Amino acid sequence: EVEMSGVPVKFKDFRWNVALNATFLKNEILTLPEQNREKGIIDGTKKYMEGHGIYDYWLYQFAGVDQTTGNSLYLPNLEEYFVGVVGDGVEQLEGKNRIPDDFVVQVGDDFYTRNPSFGKKDWSGSVIPKVYGGISTSIEWKNFTFSGLGTYSIGGKSLDYSYSSLMSMSGTPSALHSDILNSWNGVPSGMTETSPNRIDPNGIPVLDASRSNFNNATSTRFLTDRSYFVIKNISMSYTLPKALVSKIDFQRISVTGSIENLATLTKRQGMNPQQSFSGNSDNLMVTPRIFTIGLSLQF
Repeated sequence: EVEMSGVPVKFKDFRWNVALNATFLKNEILTLPEQNREKGIIDGTKKYMEGHGIYDYWLYQFAGVDQTTGNSLYLPNLEEYFVGVVGDGVEQLEGKNRIPDDFVVQVGDDFYTRNPSFGKKDWSGSVIPKVYGGISTSIEWKNFTFSGLGTYSIGGKSLDYSYSSLMSMSGTPSALHSDILNSWNGVPSGMTETSPNRIDPNGIPVLDASRSNFNNATSTRFLTDRSYFVIKNISMSYTLPKALVSKIDFQRISVTGSIENLATLTKRQGMNPQQSFSGNSDNLMVTPRIFTIGLSLQF
């Protein structure tokens, strides 16, 4: 951890204070039981393995959206499965099962699968940011005092389950994200199976409840930059002059107004990366914004 503070500006009736702190974390698994060292331990969206951290994502690898069908495509797991020639009838090869032809998509010399069950899982970044911390400041001028506090985080990834659920169509949803309006709705003009841009890595699959489990599977598609800046508190106070206060038999009178949780700035509007240190953002209540006005009297 690093902490710095100082007074950049100071003269007669004016004083400006600033403080900053930064935290750097590194997490690494040094030893696992012998029976787990080769394959590691999978725990939900994470995988524990020597040399990696406990917050490292292990997810299906989303390749993009097939612009000829609107299906999500994933990299195939060729360590456990193989891709056969259509109609060759071979179901096993060297101990590997064949990916059914219906779930195989060939683009040029590359193969993909639209069923994540046959997809490849791989390391997909870490929850842990490069640096995080807070910054505070206060300005004093005559009888006025202004102060502010913010927290920040740079780097790291978040798995946005809230966004994922709002992008899925199954049954009659109660709410959908506006991004779903950009879903695939037909083959783009001039697009063919051999087009070099057939797979759109930033595409949104077709809105189809029957294909939702495949198209909206938990994968790298829903990983989001976890960087944020939060304005946690700003406040302003005014202290009445002592000459005036003493006339009414008070020692001090001050009025204060403050706002807590004024704004949260993130890669995706509405996401709350502070919700969990494990990186998952779920359907929970956001931090409330609180307005406060106070009067302090000292006799």
